[in-house]
Amino acid sequence: MIVMGFLTEREKEILRHLREGKSVMDIGKLLEVPVTSVSRSITSIKRKARDIEEDIAFLREIGYLSFDKGKMKFISADRDPKALGRLR
Repeated sequence: MIVMGFLTEREKEILRHLREGKSVMDIGKLLEVPVTSVSRSITSIKRKARDIEEDIAFLREIGYLSFDKGKMKFISADRDPKALGRLR
């Protein structure tokens, strides 16, 4: 599941409808907005997901976080960059 804290309320609503299997046209009708507006929101959701994916990959690369049994684990709980340097 995508972490939804970085999505707007409208994007969260659209994502909820997509999870329910609704089409872009159905969502537009439900929200009373043009289909192009729904499509733009979906593009924004994808872009934000890619951005966060790149950030996570970078943090893994520098050893700042890892995954254990499918869950993210920060190496330094206080997120202090100096603490990361002490781990190496």
